[in-house]
Amino acid sequence: MFFPSLVLMLALQDNAAEIAAQRAEISRLQQDVQRVTAELQKTQALLETEQRAICSSQSRVDADNLKITDPSAPIRLNLFAMVSSPSDCLPAEIRVTATYRDAAGAVVCSGTAGFSQSGHIQNTLAELRPYESEAFLKWWDGPTLRQQSMICRDFKGDEIRNPSDVATSVRIYVTAFPKRGGLSTSEFHLSLPRIARP
Repeated sequence: MFFPSLVLMLALQDNAAEIAAQRAEISRLQQDVQRVTAELQKTQALLETEQRAICSSQSRVDADNLKITDPSAPIRLNLFAMVSSPSDCLPAEIRVTATYRDAAGAVVCSGTAGFSQSGHIQNTLAELRPYESEAFLKWWDGPTLRQQSMICRDFKGDEIRNPSDVATSVRIYVTAFPKRGGLSTSEFHLSLPRIARP
């Protein structure tokens, strides 16, 4: 009687060890399946992103006279930007970057201001004030006149408060950035006549 019980107990122990080993193997396989599923989802997301069209844009600056005759008067211009379909290319961003240079052509500082583009084709009536960093860019957003300052930084990252005190010219870049890929830039140059600050 003792011997068959012993054989039965040994068989049960072997069975329990085998079941534990099988459970460990099943757990390992489940982890492998989860890892492969996560990698597959990442790959599918990348493929979907690559299959979507890259957005493109064009930007233009339309102005009658890009010459400063009165430093207190703003430069008025129309910023025209087009962004391609589909609709997930929007909103785009319009950035106006100013790079101030001294008489030797060395960069004094550079800064950026900007606003959003909500339509595929947008005309924005804007004013630039190269002598006033605090009110550098003003633009019409529907019936509202909005304003943005510009922080001009030199190559060390230090802020230059009144770049026009040192600079003799400024190059303006108008760039349209769609939400996904592509960009376009227009640029123009302004000479900065010397003015005495009050």
